[in-house]
Amino acid sequence: MRLLLTDTTWNMAILAQELRQAGFYVTEAANAAELREHLRLGEQDAVLIDPDLPDGEALDLIREIRSGHPRLPVCLFTRQVGDKLMSQALSQGADDVIRWPDHGIGDITARLRAYVRRAAGYATAEVTFGGLCVDLDRQSVRVGAMPVRLTRVEYELVETLTLRRGAVITRDQIMLQLYAWQDEPDAKIIDVYICRIRAKLAAAGAGEEVIATAFRQGYRLTALPQEVPALAA
Repeated sequence: MRLLLTDTTWNMAILAQELRQAGFYVTEAANAAELREHLRLGEQDAVLIDPDLPDGEALDLIREIRSGHPRLPVCLFTRQVGDKLMSQALSQGADDVIRWPDHGIGDITARLRAYVRRAAGYATAEVTFGGLCVDLDRQSVRVGAMPVRLTRVEYELVETLTLRRGAVITRDQIMLQLYAWQDEPDAKIIDVYICRIRAKLAAAGAGEEVIATAFRQGYRLTALPQEVPALAA
């Protein structure tokens, strides 16, 4: 999952580090203007905002994001959470107001994953396409009862397709999701990852068309048949 946060205090810098260690991809924005630019350029799964912005009010930014991205989870992170601030943030469209670092990272990651999957239309962490099951909390994939061992990048690619079910995701969108403004490899590496994932899914009993190619566009995840054939002993 790709998180975008405002890195305006030492508090948020520590949070960004802990979220990365928990398996999230994190993009840091130095101010509200930079956050807006990141939102304009690429897909994000959730936005985390510190009230201490150097170029605007956090409540105005929350309202602006909610207006342009009605389903995008937005959370306010602050050490001081009074009833007035909480009420104002929620009324402007925030999904949650989280006292950090008082809340542990385990609680925070559970909340964020829940908000992201609900925004994608999933009620539970386990998302099933026929015989393919993606567990968004455990960051794991299986076909039927057979676990599929994926690298972190391979899993993130499957998760990206899962959270945007049925939609075609372009190579550029995938590159932004995986490498967001860092040193990026050649875009053709995405084709290599897709081939590896298809091979691993096929070895676990799924067909090779689990991930469909949209010619000259990108990829999308297709539904599997309800019954996945058992592997030969």
